[in-house]
Amino acid sequence: MENLSASKDNLNELKIKLEKNKSSLIVSEETNIKYNLSITLIDKLSQIIDELSNSNNDLHKHVSTLRYTLETLIVTKLLISEDNYFAKIYFSIYKQQENKIKQMIIRIENELIILKKYSIDYLDQIKSNKLKYSTDLLKLSEEDEKTFQLFKKIVQNDINIFYSQLEEFGFETLVDILENKILASYKEKLKEFEDLTLEKQKELAKETWFKNYFGARVQHTQVFKLLEDDRSWKEKAEIVELDKEYSLNYEMTSSLLHFTSYSLSTSNIAKEDEIKYNYMLINQYIKQITTNISAFSRVMIFDLFKTIKV
Repeated sequence: MENLSASKDNLNELKIKLEKNKSSLIVSEETNIKYNLSITLIDKLSQIIDELSNSNNDLHKHVSTLRYTLETLIVTKLLISEDNYFAKIYFSIYKQQENKIKQMIIRIENELIILKKYSIDYLDQIKSNKLKYSTDLLKLSEEDEKTFQLFKKIVQNDINIFYSQLEEFGFETLVDILENKILASYKEKLKEFEDLTLEKQKELAKETWFKNYFGARVQHTQVFKLLEDDRSWKEKAEIVELDKEYSLNYEMTSSLLHFTSYSLSTSNIAKEDEIKYNYMLINQYIKQITTNISAFSRVMIFDLFKTIKV
């Protein structure tokens, strides 16, 4: 009877431990990250298939999809072979988004330099018009309009995404809007995102699961350094033994996606044999990707249950 009682106690103790760990298994950030990453990959594949089906034999669409799916295949292989790669993929969006905002700020600042220069020259010319035609208001108006159209053409020679708004606002007002509204809003957005990134760094530095992958003494200032992956696609392809496939894919797709004499003289409508060739490769890539996602998910589930100590 004592042995039976002890067995029951052991089972009850195990039950308590299972119940205790159940909630952490479901809601832990590591679990959610892996789950969300798997689901997002599947959703992306579905989207790619739908878009390709509706591409109307667009050669560029087929070629870009071919490269994208191969890169996805490389990523899914790395998810299996490198334990911490899921975190690098998942959190890289923070720095990518931050860099995107920074690039937009640089763009606006550069365009402001151009517009300010032209604005000064434009206003100098307007002043000159006033001195020259102060007694003839009709002529002054005509000359001011000519001056404005002339400077519009000059500005048009520079690549400027805000050029089209010159007609509506004029030089001075457009410069003011760019500097004090648009640029200011992007800088505010950058500050908000940097604060968000800092909070995430501090949060991850305290997480036990993160320390298990990246070291027990992680400082929050090191977090995104540890999450960086500076390897080229070629290097990553070599690691997962897809270097030959990558070289073939890169050579073929680059000749069409970049400006070359070949892409210049090639029709953007894919031929039937090109479509078949791309479909065959994309189909094989996606089959391997789905197999890899399944393997990654099984590893994920296995890792979760390893956390239950009995």
